[in-house]
Amino acid sequence: MKKIQAFIRASKFEEVRNALHKTGIEIFTYYDVKDAVFHRESKGAYRGTSIVDNASVLRRSIEIIVPSEDCEEVVKSIKLAASTGQVGDGKIVIFDVAELVRI
Repeated sequence: MKKIQAFIRASKFEEVRNALHKTGIEIFTYYDVKDAVFHRESKGAYRGTSIVDNASVLRRSIEIIVPSEDCEEVVKSIKLAASTGQVGDGKIVIFDVAELVRI
C-alpha cells in the first residue's frame, strides 16, 4: 500500500476532488496549510509606510492511502487536475505503508 500526500493550490481543490472521484477514490483526508516563501517578497505601501509580506500561499494538503497498483493512476489524476502550468502548482509525496490497521 502507498500513502499519497499532495500539496495543491486551494483554488484547484474541487477539480482534484472530482478527478479523484473519477478514479474511484471514495474517501480522503484534507486540511488547509500555508507555504512560507522567504525568497520572494511582495512589497507595497500604505500611507507612506512600506509593507512586506513574505508571500504566504494558501494550500490544501490531501492524504490518500491506496493499493500500490493504483498509485500511479491516482498521482497522474492529481497532477492533471492540479496543474495550472505555473511555478508553485504543488508537490506530491509518496510513502510506503508498512501496515494498515482498521478500527
